[in-house]
Amino acid sequence: MIDKVRVTLAISLMLSILSLKGQDNDKPLDPSGFVTKYNNSFAGIGPKVYVLPTPRTKEEELVDSYKEKTGFFDSISRQLDVQHIIEDYKFTSNANYLKQNFNPFPTNENDWNALITKLEKNNNLPLVAGLANEYAYDLLKQGEVNKSIALLIRGLNAAKTAGTGERIALEHNLASAYLYNGNYSDASAMQETFFKSATDSKASVDQANTLVRIALLQAYQKNYQAAENTIIRRAFPLFNKTKFYPGKVNALITLAKIYQLQNKHTEAQWFLIQAKDLAEDKKINNELPEIEFMLAFSKYVQQNYKIALIEFENAKKLADVENNKVLQLAIHDKLGDIYLLMENYKDAEEELSNYWRLRKELF
Repeated sequence: MIDKVRVTLAISLMLSILSLKGQDNDKPLDPSGFVTKYNNSFAGIGPKVYVLPTPRTKEEELVDSYKEKTGFFDSISRQLDVQHIIEDYKFTSNANYLKQNFNPFPTNENDWNALITKLEKNNNLPLVAGLANEYAYDLLKQGEVNKSIALLIRGLNAAKTAGTGERIALEHNLASAYLYNGNYSDASAMQETFFKSATDSKASVDQANTLVRIALLQAYQKNYQAAENTIIRRAFPLFNKTKFYPGKVNALITLAKIYQLQNKHTEAQWFLIQAKDLAEDKKINNELPEIEFMLAFSKYVQQNYKIALIEFENAKKLADVENNKVLQLAIHDKLGDIYLLMENYKDAEEELSNYWRLRKELF
């Protein structure tokens, strides 16, 4: 009887093992389902199936692609600063004479230096000052800021005995380049000299414009309260008195920048809206792309993405009209970020493609 029970238990155990083995054979070795064909009779070293990670989605790949451009926005901002210097560049009083008598200008560094050196030896200093200013302008457009500063200093040394028109232009351009390079002490000294000269000659517009540049220097040195007061209490009354609206629009934009530097984006937007209204009313259209971009950027920082999206699109239309490629690049950068945050992967991919196309062209 006991033997019969043992036999019965043994048979049951064998049937259970066979049943479990059958279930194991039915169970796929790769749970993900990507590997469906394999050799069940494999008895070598290692697993029957190497289970690979699930293939990455297109969205995951896009997120990683966006990580590649993280941190480059500072370089774009710096290029926008160079663009402002170029737009604000002043030419010497003999610029037209130079274009008529030295046309075409040299096209490489050796020829430029040879021409300027020859004029220095001949003691023709007004021409040295003017040509150094022209060459510095070319270098700025090439992004060679340090070389441009060296040429402006060379020209300024010659301009000390040349006409006032040469010296003022070179000092203005050099002060702007110093500001870009972070040489605030020399830039401030020059702007204070400009302001004294403008005050002595009772040139109210020049006084106001110089005060705006002084305010920006104060802000970069983190003297924010002084910077705000310089524009609000000193520059604005002069612009209102002279009715020089382009200067006032620029002052409003600069004041907004000062607030953005302090991360005070609500205040910045308030002055940007004033700048936009005045620019539209007085047809000062060249300032509108930057105003719209700055408005959108403040909304972006405040994470008000829906409104930022609309304002970046408006800025893009204006930048396209001007063919302002640096600003276009900055806009594509931020538009893509917003689309990615909103999980609009199709538009995010398109913006990333536009971003890389422009970045390779400009940098």
